[in-house]
Amino acid sequence: MRVLTIKFKIMRNPFLVLLVIVTSLVNAQQRKVSLATVDKVEGIPMFLFSEPVEEYEIVGKAVTGGHILKLTLDETSTIDDKAKQLVEKALKRKEDGKVPEFDAIIVDVFKEKAKAIKFKNGVSLKAKVEKENGVPVYFYSKPIKDYEIVALLPRDYSLYAANNLLYDKIKSSVNRILKKEESGEVGHFDAVIFDPEDLSTTLVKFK
Repeated sequence: MRVLTIKFKIMRNPFLVLLVIVTSLVNAQQRKVSLATVDKVEGIPMFLFSEPVEEYEIVGKAVTGGHILKLTLDETSTIDDKAKQLVEKALKRKEDGKVPEFDAIIVDVFKEKAKAIKFKNGVSLKAKVEKENGVPVYFYSKPIKDYEIVALLPRDYSLYAANNLLYDKIKSSVNRILKKEESGEVGHFDAVIFDPEDLSTTLVKFK
């Protein structure tokens, strides 16, 4: 009876009806997404927070678990520095015959692994990006679709994430940006482009 009474009151109040409709529309609003073109690091395509669109096969480990751990724990280097070191180590492993010829590297930020891959039909930079809390994240990549810039924001993530993994920093950053959107500090956006050098962000809306 209580539920029915509440529904009845809402139906008799035009303002509440409008509020429910507006809230439903906002919640139903989907963020647009675009395929990405990934960047090259030291001449090697880097798929980070993204997955190649074209078919490929994994040919080996780009680096060992020990190398990944060392890079992860190094707080004196930027993400960009770490990426360059990762590629250099992968190329050295190829030179030493520890991994065969490869076209690109996919970094799994969740498992802290880096895979060397070879495309089946030639090298491709096209990728599908991953989402964090429903928001498309472009990291070492740029959207293919045209977009307009909604806001440029400095690095901002929780102190709890400051000394943790890259994924923790990205997750914290996105959550803080979403709170800014909810409070009206920034306008509605479709995706976030991260600068790997300092983790500052560009909020974009696709045309």
